[in-house]
Amino acid sequence: MSKENVDIVRRVYEALEEPDAAVRALWHPQVEFDVSRDIFGAVVGGGHYRGVDGVRRWMLDLYDAWEKMELHCEELIEAGEQVVSVLSARGRGRSSGIELEYHPAGVWTLRQGKIVRVVWFPTREEALEAVGPRK
Repeated sequence: MSKENVDIVRRVYEALEEPDAAVRALWHPQVEFDVSRDIFGAVVGGGHYRGVDGVRRWMLDLYDAWEKMELHCEELIEAGEQVVSVLSARGRGRSSGIELEYHPAGVWTLRQGKIVRVVWFPTREEALEAVGPRK
Protein backbone atom coordinates (compact mmCIF):
# COMPACT_ATOMS: atom_id res chain seq x y z
CA MET A 1 0.00 0.00 0.00
CA SER A 2 2.89 2.41 0.58
CA LYS A 3 3.56 3.04 -3.14
CA GLU A 4 -0.12 3.93 -3.58
CA ASN A 5 0.13 6.27 -0.60
CA VAL A 6 3.16 8.01 -2.11
CA ASP A 7 1.24 8.41 -5.38
CA ILE A 8 -1.69 10.00 -3.51
CA VAL A 9 0.57 12.54 -1.75
CA ARG A 10 2.33 13.26 -5.06
CA ARG A 11 -1.05 14.03 -6.67
CA VAL A 12 -1.82 16.54 -3.91
CA TYR A 13 1.46 18.38 -4.55
CA GLU A 14 0.99 18.32 -8.31
CA ALA A 15 -2.41 19.99 -7.87
CA LEU A 16 -1.37 22.73 -5.40
CA GLU A 17 -1.95 25.48 -7.93
CA GLU A 18 -5.34 24.25 -9.09
CA PRO A 19 -6.86 21.55 -6.87
CA ASP A 20 -9.77 19.80 -8.49
CA ALA A 21 -12.59 17.63 -7.15
CA ALA A 22 -10.57 14.44 -7.71
CA VAL A 23 -7.75 15.72 -5.50
CA ARG A 24 -10.12 17.06 -2.84
CA ALA A 25 -11.67 13.58 -2.72
CA LEU A 26 -8.31 12.19 -1.54
CA TRP A 27 -8.74 13.96 1.82
CA HIS A 28 -10.83 12.27 4.51
CA PRO A 29 -13.74 14.61 5.42
CA GLN A 30 -12.44 14.87 9.01
CA VAL A 31 -8.72 15.06 8.17
CA GLU A 32 -6.49 16.40 10.95
CA PHE A 33 -3.93 18.98 9.82
CA ASP A 34 -1.34 19.87 12.48
CA VAL A 35 1.13 22.71 11.93
CA SER A 36 1.71 23.35 15.64
CA ARG A 37 5.34 22.12 15.51
CA ASP A 38 6.18 24.09 12.38
CA ILE A 39 6.97 27.74 11.70
CA PHE A 40 4.04 27.95 9.28
CA GLY A 41 1.66 27.36 12.17
CA ALA A 42 3.04 30.40 13.97
CA VAL A 43 2.91 32.52 10.82
CA VAL A 44 -0.81 32.01 10.33
CA GLY A 45 -1.69 32.01 14.03
CA GLY A 46 -2.97 28.47 14.24
CA GLY A 47 -1.82 25.02 14.98
CA HIS A 48 -4.59 22.51 14.30
CA TYR A 49 -7.11 22.41 11.49
CA ARG A 50 -9.84 19.85 10.90
CA GLY A 51 -11.62 18.78 7.76
CA VAL A 52 -11.11 19.62 4.13
CA ASP A 53 -12.34 23.18 4.73
CA GLY A 54 -9.79 23.53 7.54
CA VAL A 55 -6.94 22.48 5.24
CA ARG A 56 -8.19 24.93 2.61
CA ARG A 57 -8.40 27.71 5.23
CA TRP A 58 -4.82 27.00 6.32
CA MET A 59 -3.57 27.21 2.72
CA LEU A 60 -5.39 30.50 2.11
CA ASP A 61 -4.08 31.95 5.39
CA LEU A 62 -0.55 30.80 4.57
CA TYR A 63 -0.49 32.34 1.11
CA ASP A 64 -2.13 35.52 2.43
CA ALA A 65 0.74 36.00 4.92
CA TRP A 66 3.33 36.05 2.13
CA GLU A 67 3.87 38.53 -0.69
CA LYS A 68 5.49 35.67 -2.55
CA MET A 69 5.47 31.97 -1.61
CA GLU A 70 6.84 29.01 -3.54
CA LEU A 71 6.40 25.46 -2.28
CA HIS A 72 8.07 22.53 -4.02
CA CYS A 73 8.08 18.92 -2.93
CA GLU A 74 11.70 17.74 -2.94
CA GLU A 75 11.26 14.21 -1.68
CA LEU A 76 8.58 11.64 -0.82
CA ILE A 77 9.58 8.79 1.49
CA GLU A 78 7.53 5.61 1.94
CA ALA A 79 6.89 4.70 5.57
CA GLY A 80 4.13 2.06 5.66
CA GLU A 81 0.77 3.77 6.13
CA GLN A 82 2.65 7.04 6.27
CA VAL A 83 4.51 9.16 3.77
CA VAL A 84 7.11 11.78 4.65
CA SER A 85 7.24 14.76 2.33
CA VAL A 86 10.17 17.17 2.37
CA LEU A 87 9.50 20.63 0.96
CA SER A 88 11.50 23.53 -0.27
CA ALA A 89 9.66 26.69 0.77
CA ARG A 90 10.74 30.15 -0.30
CA GLY A 91 8.89 33.33 0.39
CA ARG A 92 8.86 36.98 1.32
CA GLY A 93 6.66 38.16 4.18
CA ARG A 94 3.85 40.45 3.14
CA SER A 95 4.19 42.77 6.15
CA SER A 96 7.83 42.30 7.10
CA GLY A 97 9.45 41.88 3.70
CA ILE A 98 11.66 39.20 5.27
CA GLU A 99 12.98 36.58 2.85
CA LEU A 100 12.74 32.98 4.00
CA GLU A 101 14.05 29.68 2.70
CA TYR A 102 12.90 26.70 4.68
CA HIS A 103 12.70 22.90 4.36
CA PRO A 104 9.82 21.57 6.47
CA ALA A 105 8.69 17.96 6.37
CA GLY A 106 5.20 16.53 6.68
CA VAL A 107 4.13 13.14 7.96
CA TRP A 108 1.05 12.08 6.00
CA THR A 109 -1.07 9.24 7.40
CA LEU A 110 -3.37 7.49 4.94
CA ARG A 111 -6.03 4.85 5.41
CA GLN A 112 -8.03 3.19 2.67
CA GLY A 113 -6.74 5.63 0.09
CA LYS A 114 -7.66 8.76 2.08
CA ILE A 115 -5.43 11.29 3.83
CA VAL A 116 -6.52 11.20 7.48
CA ARG A 117 -3.76 13.21 9.16
CA VAL A 118 -0.83 15.47 8.26
CA VAL A 119 1.66 16.66 10.87
CA TRP A 120 4.35 19.20 9.92
CA PHE A 121 7.84 19.30 11.39
CA PRO A 122 10.65 21.86 11.00
CA THR A 123 13.07 19.28 9.57
CA ARG A 124 13.26 16.05 7.61
CA GLU A 125 15.05 14.41 10.54
CA GLU A 126 12.25 15.23 13.00
CA ALA A 127 9.62 13.87 10.61
CA LEU A 128 11.58 10.65 10.09
CA GLU A 129 11.99 10.28 13.83
CA ALA A 130 8.21 10.66 14.24
CA VAL A 131 7.48 7.76 11.87
CA GLY A 132 10.04 5.54 13.56
CA PRO A 133 12.34 2.97 12.00
CA ARG A 134 11.48 2.03 8.44
CA LYS A 135 11.33 -1.64 7.51
